[in-house]
Amino acid sequence: MSTPVLEARGLHKQFGSLEVLRGVDLSVVKGEVVVVVGPSGCGKSTLLRCLNLLERPTAGEVLLDGELISGPGVDANRVRQQVGMVFQRFHLFPHLSAIDNVALAPQRVLGLSEGVARERAAALLDKVGVGARMLAHPQEMSGGEQQRVAIARALAMEPEVLLFDEPTSSLDPEWVGEVLKTMHDLVVEGVTMVVVTHEMGFAREVADAVLFMDQGLVVERGTPEEVLGNPQEERTRVFLRRILERK
Repeated sequence: MSTPVLEARGLHKQFGSLEVLRGVDLSVVKGEVVVVVGPSGCGKSTLLRCLNLLERPTAGEVLLDGELISGPGVDANRVRQQVGMVFQRFHLFPHLSAIDNVALAPQRVLGLSEGVARERAAALLDKVGVGARMLAHPQEMSGGEQQRVAIARALAMEPEVLLFDEPTSSLDPEWVGEVLKTMHDLVVEGVTMVVVTHEMGFAREVADAVLFMDQGLVVERGTPEEVLGNPQEERTRVFLRRILERK
């Protein structure tokens, strides 16, 4: 069996008296796509934030390439170079063009020259389908274009794993498809991904494994066919019925 690139063991996270994660395990091998689904407030986003140390777990461990990264004294910025994140909101710098948004971190964090960083940024913007908009500022772009710039920005750091936190939830329906297509292209290329999403069709198509979370726990896990097509737990079935009712 392949060694996991990214692994969570018994993750707990509390905010005051509120226990958001209650012992979550997750394992991702190179080239795998793990999709996490579940109702709002179940801990999905907190799980992602713990995986790249935007939040420090209250208990449990996170390992990257077998190395403990959630302990004291770990350089969180180094971890985030290897475990990239694409958020619901795009978090682009409004005063910078698309190409400068993508080139900034490789210059400042990786030490690339301006020319090399901008060359990499231009290639990535082409890759995600917004190369023609590289000189535009965020306020001049659609939500779908901004989110694809955000994906390019995450890819620019050449992370081992890319985390997506409901990347289409803030988009108008007309822009959802273009972002999902970009993500699908990354899947085809073998990018290792953990994706939190309510897009069940996308999950069925690309996931190697699906985790259903509720109330801070992983209730059910398996292939898309098992979890989404033939769920064994009543909580999973109720959630999927509610998703279908919204369509």
